[in-house]
Amino acid sequence: MTVTIAKDGSISAETHGVTGSKCLDYIPLLEDLLGAETVSSEFTEDYRRTSAEVENPASQQQWNS
Repeated sequence: MTVTIAKDGSISAETHGVTGSKCLDYIPLLEDLLGAETVSSEFTEDYRRTSAEVENPASQQQWNS
């Protein structure tokens, strides 16, 4: 996970390697830890990947980030 705090105080976070909707589990945790509220969110390519693809990358044909 990458958390970035900008000079204006805004915070952005991106999960890495968390597939499917499991990434959504991190939102309340981050809000609590950072004392922040989510204003907007977007899904990354990892959201569309399955855990089987992550566990067995040899089965992937091609993945572009």
